[in-house]
Order: sequence, then C-alpha cells, then structure tokens
Amino acid sequence: MLFLFRNTEHQRGYANQGSGEPPVLLNREIPRYLTERNFRQALTQPFSASWSNVGIRAILQRIRETQNISIILDRRIDPSRKLKIDLQNQTLEQGLAQIADLIQARCIIVGSNIFIGPDAEVSKLKTLLQLKSDALHELADSQNTLKSRVIQLSRNHTFHFQDLDTPAEILQNITNSYQIKIDNEQLVPHDLWSNFSLVSVNATESLSLILIQFDLTYEWAGEATGIRLAAVPDKVLIKRTYPLPGKSIDSVTAQIKEQFPDLVLTSSGKLLSVQAAMDVHEQIEQLLNPKKTVHPVRAGGGKTVPLNRRKFTLRVKKVPVLAIMQKLEQSGIEFEYDKQELVEADINLLQLIDVAVVDAEADEFFDALFSSFKLDYKMQGVKITLTPQK
Repeated sequence: MLFLFRNTEHQRGYANQGSGEPPVLLNREIPRYLTERNFRQALTQPFSASWSNVGIRAILQRIRETQNISIILDRRIDPSRKLKIDLQNQTLEQGLAQIADLIQARCIIVGSNIFIGPDAEVSKLKTLLQLKSDALHELADSQNTLKSRVIQLSRNHTFHFQDLDTPAEILQNITNSYQIKIDNEQLVPHDLWSNFSLVSVNATESLSLILIQFDLTYEWAGEATGIRLAAVPDKVLIKRTYPLPGKSIDSVTAQIKEQFPDLVLTSSGKLLSVQAAMDVHEQIEQLLNPKKTVHPVRAGGGKTVPLNRRKFTLRVKKVPVLAIMQKLEQSGIEFEYDKQELVEADINLLQLIDVAVVDAEADEFFDALFSSFKLDYKMQGVKITLTPQK
C-alpha cells in the first residue's frame, strides 16, 4: 500500500513495521470520518474490492481511507494475517462482515464505528454495553441530583489516536473528557497500538471498546465520577421480560428451551423473564415475532421518553426517510416493521422526502414523516409499528 504525506508546519515522522505493513506514522493527520446518519448510509452503499496476499490491517486502512468510516480491529487479532478476498456488488457492511468471517471474527456497530473482534468477545461487548447503560440510568433514578451527570456521560465525543499510543494514554484521554477517575488503572497492561478513532461515542461505548480488548470491564463508583476496573465474567448475561398476550407460556418456554437448553427462564402470569446474552435476546425476539424487524435502541443512549410526551422540530429537504428514522432511533425511538411486507407493497424507505415541522406533537410529526408513503403507523410508548395501508 502506498501512503502519501502532505507537507505541514511540523514534519511527520515514520518508521517501517515490516514488509507489506503500513508504516508507523507519528503526528498522523486527523481523519474526517462519517458520523451518525451519514455513517449508516455509507454501510448500505455498493462496495466492490479485491485483495490477494494483503495483511488485514492494510486492507482495513484502505477501506477507512476510501470509505471515510472508522474501523477498529481488536488487538487480539493478528493484523499482519494475509487475506485473499474478492468482494463484488455487496454493501459495505456485508463486505466487512465477509472480511471478519475470514479471520474468524465478527463485526458490531458501536457509535459511528465498526468494531471487528473475536465472536465470543463481541457477544460479551453487546451485553456489557447494555448492562453499563442500564446501571448508569438506575443510578440517576436513585438520585435526582445525578441526572445531569448521566446526561454528561451520554454525550457523544470523537477521539483520534496516533501510532504507538498506549492503552493507558488512550483511557486517560477518554476519562479526562468525561471527568472520570480510574481507581485501579494498573490493571491495563502496557501495549503499543496502531492509529484508530472512536467516532461519536458516549462514555459507556468509549470505555467498553478499549477495555474489552483486555478482557476488562468496569463498575461505576461514587456519583458516576469514577470507575473500578474488573475482569469480564465468563458469562455476561442480562435479564429481559417478555409479555406473551395470546400465546401459551408453556409452548413458548418449550420453544426457547429447545433452541437454548441452558437458559434460565422464569414465568409469572403472561410474562416470561429470560437471563441471557444480548445475542440470545435478539433471537428470542425474532422467535416471538418472526415477521417483525426491530431496530434496537442504541446501547448507552439517553433515557427514553414516551412519544406522547415529546415535541419534534425538523426541517430537511430531499433526505431518505430511513435516514431520519435511524437518527430518531438514537433518541430511544424504536421502529418495527416487516421488510418483505413493505417491499411487496412497493414502499421504499430510501425515498427522499421534505419535512418542515416546528414544536410538533408526535402524531403531527409522524403524519408529516410518512405522508408520502402508503403506510399506517401505530404509536405505543417509544415504539412505532409500520404497516402498509390496506
């Protein structure tokens, strides 16, 4: 791979890491990666590329540069491993998933970043993100004085790191930004990392993305002004309760047990409680609602407020309605719909729309949002269910 360097006020330094590997570059120019809506749109764009006998780090660096997205490679994956891969007429997200599969890894979206790591660790990361977010909000609920602190920790920041930065320095940068003190930072071993970015992440996401790579997590301390590091448990589980109106709880329990025999299930009336990893919860949701596509709330996002208590202001021209929906998801709104059902009804959520509302009630806002489509919507709590008009 060829790296081009511009002359700047300060001369850049670099050293070779070895044949076929990108050079170490000190004082690297800060990239301008896509964020939020633009990032998610980029993942859906067509992508074609071929590499033969090229290291994974060089491949990912090339994708970062050409697609303007942040990709983080877990430190436990050998970055020099050579790949031969031909990607044709796929989306960028599908291409990255195929690259990850070749190195026995998996992709996950965190903030405006793609994290590629070992499958088991990615599964734990998904669950930890939700657990830490829940713990933060429970802390705020227990003490009204901490609500402003939780809002501060939920704000997104972007961090850029240079070649040869150490994990301790990286964590210090993050904790300084959020005014967090680490109680036992000596648990983070010395290491030298290649350049990467954490784009549009909150405190929960930024800390977890770094610590998971050392099999570490954290517990909030004090009034959410400190953290204490701890080893990630062998099993990371979260409890979820599912209402089962119109369903036989014995039948549903038997179905789940057949697919996941080791799960801990408890029932009360028409409620089923399950303790499992987030990956399993997603599969249970699909099992209970096989025709539905649920876009989950972003882990670590703000406390959700029912739609009937919200006001909306939006002025956009020629923007895909799907992009607006993705932005709304970051404020805790869920959209549920059957993709195939919409396709069969000739409803395209990538259609460009214009919206201009100011301080609108929820029903007025969603009327404006979906007026160009033959769609019915139903609001319940923070969920919007979309169905084609009959």
